[in-house]
Amino acid sequence: MSLAIIRVIAIVLFLYLTWRNLRGDYPEDKLISFSWISVLFFLVFGRIGFGLLNLGVWKTWGDWISVWQKPGMDYLIATSGFVIAVLWISKVNQWKFFAFIEDNLKNFLVFITVLMIDEVVRTKFSVESLAYILVFVIVYMISLWLSKKYRSFVWYRSGKKGFVFLSISFLVFLLITGILFWFKNSLFLVILSGLISLISLVGLFILGDVFQSLAVNKRRKNETG
Repeated sequence: MSLAIIRVIAIVLFLYLTWRNLRGDYPEDKLISFSWISVLFFLVFGRIGFGLLNLGVWKTWGDWISVWQKPGMDYLIATSGFVIAVLWISKVNQWKFFAFIEDNLKNFLVFITVLMIDEVVRTKFSVESLAYILVFVIVYMISLWLSKKYRSFVWYRSGKKGFVFLSISFLVFLLITGILFWFKNSLFLVILSGLISLISLVGLFILGDVFQSLAVNKRRKNETG
């Protein structure tokens, strides 16, 4: 099986899902531009990140850009590139960042899961790569559940966009931190992943005014009690 085919499928699938699922809320031409830009950011950041974390793995500049002949991608840094692309496009188009990235979250999870399948094939079914696929499959299912249920959580401001994204971000990077630590990967990546997970958790509490909501609910119970 040609590895390039799996990667192309991942990209095409992401482009299609983004267009199909978001076209009712955003201009189609801007969605198409965003899709290509975000994929480019993802691939470039991931490629450069892998090269910098593994200095010497590529001997020439040609090796750095020979994606098909010289594989190498850091998915953690690539995801950071994707988020930066979303932030930039949101600012340019005056879209709400949390709303837009949350609307596109499930599309991205499908995209990176298919890419990780390519990773498994390329590394001959390594346990580490299989662990990543399992993480993204699990969090995708959780994201579907959270999308339907989070408005009923009394400790979170109902209807506040960003809850699903921050919750999934916290969970994903927490699990990735565990995988990186277990397989003795780069200490820099372990710290980076753990830091992103912590930032997501703090952002979740701030965005949802969690402590204020808990205090209000406690006061209401005391009043009714």
